[in-house]
Amino acid sequence: MPYKGEFSNKIMHERLIKNPEFQKRLKELRVAYDTPNRDITSEIRQMFRIIDTEDASKNVKIVFAVDGSYTDIPINNNIPSARIGIANFCASVVKLDELKKSAQYEFLDPHEFNDTYTTGLLTFVGPLANIIEEGKTTTSQSIRYAIYKFMCNKPFDETLPLINTLYTILKEGNDKTVESFNCPNPECNEHIEWDLEKDNINPKKCPGCGEEVYLTDWLRLHEAVEEDFESTSILSRLTQVVEHLLVFNLIQTCLSNQTLVSLPFSMAFILDRPLAIYGEPAKLHRYILKYYHKLMQNKNTPLIIFGLAKSGRLKDHFELLERRMKEIGEEIPKNAVMLVSDAYRFKYIQQRPKRNEYFGQEISWGQDFLFYSKEAKKFVVSLPYSVDEKKKEYYEKMIFNIDSYSTLPTVLDLINKITTDLYEDAILPVALAHRYASISLKPSKQILEMFARELIK
Repeated sequence: MPYKGEFSNKIMHERLIKNPEFQKRLKELRVAYDTPNRDITSEIRQMFRIIDTEDASKNVKIVFAVDGSYTDIPINNNIPSARIGIANFCASVVKLDELKKSAQYEFLDPHEFNDTYTTGLLTFVGPLANIIEEGKTTTSQSIRYAIYKFMCNKPFDETLPLINTLYTILKEGNDKTVESFNCPNPECNEHIEWDLEKDNINPKKCPGCGEEVYLTDWLRLHEAVEEDFESTSILSRLTQVVEHLLVFNLIQTCLSNQTLVSLPFSMAFILDRPLAIYGEPAKLHRYILKYYHKLMQNKNTPLIIFGLAKSGRLKDHFELLERRMKEIGEEIPKNAVMLVSDAYRFKYIQQRPKRNEYFGQEISWGQDFLFYSKEAKKFVVSLPYSVDEKKKEYYEKMIFNIDSYSTLPTVLDLINKITTDLYEDAILPVALAHRYASISLKPSKQILEMFARELIK
């Protein structure tokens, strides 16, 4: 660890490079998973299926995309360990008819383009380390309260509070009427029983220790907090949960309004991430999957939700696969898609998990696809599983069966329509959401630090 004000050695790399033991050690290592050789690469090409997507998304009129970004900032020069966390969430709404109209012209009118979309911003602020809320005694208590308070907000005008969305997902995505979880007080061993029929979203007291308990404690986000150490992992866990809740929040708001009840089924909802919940709140994914299928069964109409992964192992593999294909004079077929089965994933991309038989068994509610668009752009797409439960007998018959995903042509056609050259392999709604949600290191983070230091004493 460096001293305060100490800078790293700028020429240490030279000593390492010349060190024979260092060179020897590097030669002993290898990349665990690489794309296959020339012959097998040609075989993989055959795994891509060209899909007829012409006008498959004609019934989609509006695209709703969500993105989140977070950072942590110190708020006191004398106590650098005192930090707060900030998470920004942006939703962009793109009107496809307006977008199509503006795309007809050779030169785009900026004012006309601005009419094609709207955005909304939601911000979470909470303690991370050595900071407490007024009336609370620990960081854990404070961040639990901050999350609850944040979830009680209506994310956008006229929508339901986020905590109502969580409550509905738990109630509708579950066969049980009572949810139980451990008391968030680490000194208490009591199980909290939350009756989803009788109890509402208001806080209640733990019968064992009297600790105030919130419905949001079910997510176990506070377990990512270390009282004695700074912990930013809670921000990443919170961000993924809120992004998912924002999608279903809008759907629920529409369904609760008679004049808007059919609107979600003429929309597409895009998450700027895979359809998965990682870490402490991972169990939420099972409820989301069941709730998603219940929504479609009730209306007997497809509900278009999908995720996009801009980075990660699958995207790296896809890019390398494209390069290897070109090296042997071949190309991935355009407008073609491949379902990433576990057999393929564990052979070419990553190791099989030790605890579970299937990939994403405890975190995922969506199946991954590799899509090579009409414009030769590469997308890692995640669609909700075609079944509402991940039973063993469903995997080969349904989950790994590309024909069981009825919304796939619609999603692929939509991606073709809304791609943008703003960034590599990007689509417009997600690019817009990210633009407004992201917090740059300079100058945004520096300005936020200065502002927070003025207000937090």
